[in-house]
Amino acid sequence: MENQRNTTVLITGAGSGMGLHTAQTLALQGYQVFAGIRDPQGRNTHKSKRLLEYVESRGKSIEIVDLDILKEDSCAQAAKYINNKYGQVDVVIHNAAHLFIGYSEGFKPEQIASSLNTNVLGAHRLNRAVLPYMRKQGSGLILYVGSGITNVTAPFMAPYVIGKAALDALAENTAYEISQFGVETTILMPGVYMDDTSHFETAEFPADEEVLKDYERLQKDYDHYEAGLRNLFRFGDAPIQSVADKIAEILNIPEGQRPLRTTVDYSDWLAEPGNGVREALTERAFRVLGYSHLLKVKQ
Repeated sequence: MENQRNTTVLITGAGSGMGLHTAQTLALQGYQVFAGIRDPQGRNTHKSKRLLEYVESRGKSIEIVDLDILKEDSCAQAAKYINNKYGQVDVVIHNAAHLFIGYSEGFKPEQIASSLNTNVLGAHRLNRAVLPYMRKQGSGLILYVGSGITNVTAPFMAPYVIGKAALDALAENTAYEISQFGVETTILMPGVYMDDTSHFETAEFPADEEVLKDYERLQKDYDHYEAGLRNLFRFGDAPIQSVADKIAEILNIPEGQRPLRTTVDYSDWLAEPGNGVREALTERAFRVLGYSHLLKVKQ
């Protein structure tokens, strides 16, 4: 964005992984970054302290906000705080997510619901908190950290895939409506990232252990999962910093010109062809419906 010093950025899940690197990167570039961390003065004190020390030791500033996307009040308070302090809410980055790994049948329905709650409803709660400010100011950017698995699915992680697919649907459908208020949407679709992210160490597994006993014939495939994913990296590992750099690149694109979808991928996952097909078919359908104007942000 043209004037980074006056641009406010709220990031969810900023205590680790992609969110942490993005918060650090944007803060060092001079954005007014609000790093959303749950209970930053309690159980996650170490995360907020680490982030503050990293940024401040480099002569820049960042602000930690207590943000729990599972609670409407928390989302509303964060949005109100930023608007009251700076008079504008410019960018929201939906990064918070939770990974699930295991056989689909073994996940209880409550676990699928939990994935939807964290991976999609949290973004919707925060959207409802920030969009009134963005609509009033006639500008803003909602950036979703989605996933290439919404185009090419991945085995053994059904709740996560379902959550990311739902997030993608929420993002795109919302985009065509808020575009008419001058609010942009970008869905960033990272490929496979294995290292420097807390996704795998905090992953949730199937709760129905009885069902799992009947899946022994798939154990060899399941055990091959990590090795299989690493086979996708033919050109070297994926640096987590690349996601933060891509987000910074998107923010620097002039308003009204940012893509609805883009990828950052060091693997052979290759979500891009699917994006091209989606875009072409959507443009055709919207033209027939008489909705082509919804595909462009109203300036």
